[in-house]
Amino acid sequence: MKLIISLLFVLPVLFSYGQGRVDGFFKGKGNLDFVVSGGYENNKNYFAGKNKIALGREIVIANTFIAYGITDRLDVNFSLPYIMVNTNTKGLQDASLFLKYKLFRINKERFARCPSWLNGDMAIAGGVSSNFTDYQTEGGNAIGQQAKTIDLRPVLQMYFPQGVFATLQAGYTYKINPVPNSLSPAIKVGVANSKLYADVWYEYQYSFGGLDYQGTPSPSSFRELGVNFHKIGTTVYAPIKNKFGIFAGASYIISGRNTSQGLGVNAGIVLKHSKK
Repeated sequence: MKLIISLLFVLPVLFSYGQGRVDGFFKGKGNLDFVVSGGYENNKNYFAGKNKIALGREIVIANTFIAYGITDRLDVNFSLPYIMVNTNTKGLQDASLFLKYKLFRINKERFARCPSWLNGDMAIAGGVSSNFTDYQTEGGNAIGQQAKTIDLRPVLQMYFPQGVFATLQAGYTYKINPVPNSLSPAIKVGVANSKLYADVWYEYQYSFGGLDYQGTPSPSSFRELGVNFHKIGTTVYAPIKNKFGIFAGASYIISGRNTSQGLGVNAGIVLKHSKK
């Protein structure tokens, strides 16, 4: 199946990322995607620990994302978001750099018991992220936790008839103290063909330990907070020309711990360069 796009639609919200840190598609050697997007979130609630309290916070996001195929089996992704909270604080947030390697194909030729119509890819991804600037981490106008992370995750993507695909990943993220380490499985189901890409996704993040906002003992810094969430979302992409397309998406946190809750929307453009 000829893939029309390979994107990590990063919609950063306070202390979190949506739909997994990487996707299951591969660019192919020499192919490049350059993505510029903007987003908006209206956070009306905040989970202080697990207790929901009222919150009035608006977040405006601009993001730059680049995906490049080093080889047919190895991709590199780079992302850098800019965030403004309540028009009071703003700045570049956390830059991330990921490598993704295709380990093997899943099909009848490799596994004799596979149905003839079933095929997919098993990949492994790893990356690092760190705050790009010394942004605010405390209070209602915090941009993030200034977390310095090392992330490792297996990625399974299966392809089905009519362009339908499903992606499953589960990553462990090591974070430099005092930010707690976390586990973040995600699942995505969608369709990709020459005219349309669309998906729906779910992501769960679980932090190992950490303190609670308004909890006991009281955290000395928001960087000590343990952040959990159940998050759902969707993305739709349409190619306009061979090397240009547009997309839009939405996300919502259903429940969580030490995280804000509200509807987030984003949209952007994709510029594609092919070696051919």
